[in-house]
Amino acid sequence: MAHPRSLSHTRPLSLSQFYFGVCYYPEHCRVDQWGNDATRMVAAGIDLARMAEFAWTLMEPIEGQYDFSLFDAAIAQLAEHGIDTMLCTPTATPPRWLTHRHPDMLREDSTGRMMSHGSRQHVSQMHKGFRSHSKRITRAMAQHFAGNPNVIGWQTDNEFNCHFSEDHSPPAQAQFIEWCRARFNNDIEALNTAWGASFWANTYGCFEELVTPRPEAPTHLNPAHVLDYHRFLSDAAVDFQREQVDILREVNPTWWITHNGTFDHIDFGGPFTEDLDFLSFDSYPMFKADPRERPAWDACRLDRTRGWSGNFLVAEQQSGAGGQTTYMHDSPAPGEVRPFALRAVARGADGLMHFRWRTCRFGAEQYWQGLIDHDDVGRRRYTEAVRLGQEFKRLGPALLGTHVQADVAIAGPDAAVQAAFEACHMGMPRPSWVAGDVHRVLFDRGIATGFVRPADDLSAVKLYVIPHWAAFDPAWVEPIREWVQAGGVLLIGAMSGTRDMNNNIVAATPPGVLSELAGVTVVDYTRVNEPQVRPMEIVIEGASKPVRGEHWCEQLEPLPGTEVLGHWKQQWFDGTAAITRRPVGQGAVIYAGAWLSPALCEALLPDLLNEAGVQPLVADLPPQVEAVQRVGDQGEILFLLNHGDVDVALASVPKGHDLLSDRPVGAGATLPALGVMALRLP
Repeated sequence: MAHPRSLSHTRPLSLSQFYFGVCYYPEHCRVDQWGNDATRMVAAGIDLARMAEFAWTLMEPIEGQYDFSLFDAAIAQLAEHGIDTMLCTPTATPPRWLTHRHPDMLREDSTGRMMSHGSRQHVSQMHKGFRSHSKRITRAMAQHFAGNPNVIGWQTDNEFNCHFSEDHSPPAQAQFIEWCRARFNNDIEALNTAWGASFWANTYGCFEELVTPRPEAPTHLNPAHVLDYHRFLSDAAVDFQREQVDILREVNPTWWITHNGTFDHIDFGGPFTEDLDFLSFDSYPMFKADPRERPAWDACRLDRTRGWSGNFLVAEQQSGAGGQTTYMHDSPAPGEVRPFALRAVARGADGLMHFRWRTCRFGAEQYWQGLIDHDDVGRRRYTEAVRLGQEFKRLGPALLGTHVQADVAIAGPDAAVQAAFEACHMGMPRPSWVAGDVHRVLFDRGIATGFVRPADDLSAVKLYVIPHWAAFDPAWVEPIREWVQAGGVLLIGAMSGTRDMNNNIVAATPPGVLSELAGVTVVDYTRVNEPQVRPMEIVIEGASKPVRGEHWCEQLEPLPGTEVLGHWKQQWFDGTAAITRRPVGQGAVIYAGAWLSPALCEALLPDLLNEAGVQPLVADLPPQVEAVQRVGDQGEILFLLNHGDVDVALASVPKGHDLLSDRPVGAGATLPALGVMALRLP
């Protein structure tokens, strides 16, 4: 297959079909159950099984002695029923014989505590010996399955950085030194300058003196040091994965390769994903306990995933309640698993695999429900999967080559910007959290929304929101300026542009590289710790009431040609500019010298949507109905999802053909409780 390398929020998957699959663990059940498993999978329309991500010790029970017979048999059993297999490199759970012989392979957390056997992801990816064993098992698996036509793709490892992302072990310390040496061309003074190391006598005399930054040991860390450490962690994951990818591509170039993620301290918008054919995501909506908040929260996570590199595969889709030893989700209501899956598809999934097929009877996830219960009976969750399988037969082909429409975009995701803020957040909400607040306002209004990195294609976007990106790359400014000049409306949140990409404050007047574009400078600012005691309010032109300033407030000085949309009401900022607007070509730049709180988003965004010419995907949509649209050469597919517990009438829904029910739909149609429509529009 082709190996696409250009990452964009509009990139569809390169697969030739929509896969509906399950995560299957033949090692967790009896061999005499496999045949019935395959029969029931076929009845549910399942055509792909993911296997072996935690099975290293089964395939190599003794060092250098391989036994793939269990998976050979399981793959063959499924293949007899037309089900293909996606294998995984099993490096998240190395065998005990390996760590017993080489305890120096274990990871170390920031407190100095060494990890141990008995869980997963406990070995350092930076350890050269472990890297050697990782390549060895990957090559052994690849060569063994290279000629098996039923193995069509691979997943690297499993959920990099899922449980914790840091590593302070001796191998990690050594690798960090070499990473810094390469980054700064073996010039220790360049490192000291970039890190501002003269503060608190942090200066290093040579690279051998470097250490990984450990929080609270004893107190606050250098933000520049922390940011580069997080970059190092991302690059380490890239290097570790690349060794596996290179082996798989060498052995069989026709395999597609993915990774299921998107956890902390990995840049999924760069080489990590460029090395893959596409990115995958593990979708678990029930981690949001409040059912009232769950649809918007789930939608935001899916949109953010798409922002890294475009459409994705859901490698694990929640099938029921999830639970490990210390927590347990509520069980999804009858009929709720289906809209979970269809929301993922609506928002960019070009294939979906339920986690898991059978609920396991042992281990840390013995209460993590699959489609089949402990007693080997398929009940309501399996029944929902059967319905989905029937629907994907009609829907899947129509989705090929399409992407999700985004009239409004939020800047993100970006690993460096997020890590920079995390390293010096001063107790304030992270930009990703604020982005969620912005997304929620747009979600509630049925606006076609996405997350788009500043270096990505903004051409189809009408309104772009940058939520407090303190670290800002100057290279992003000119493309954004050109987009605004062509008619785009840009909203910039306070503090943006105030740090360089080393995470140091810029010498220029805030908002730094964004000042000329925004037509404003910041002459004073304050952290707002107790807004209820010392309130700061913004009076917005045309608004019915003031909006309270929260977290961070800036006193603005408009440059010539910039108008004031809102001013401060209290404190020493009283009467000064709080929100400004500067016309730029056919577009405009709005700068908010305040934190984009939910209240401020509610006050600002409706007028900005009007100015940008953005309308809801469907007019007069009931509040409990979610709208998403996928577009492509084959036309438009409008998804409508009812997250309420009552049926609703859709007075203004456009005419179309519902690919799920295979019937025409028009104005006045009823959408049942937890119901979904996928309308192919004429």
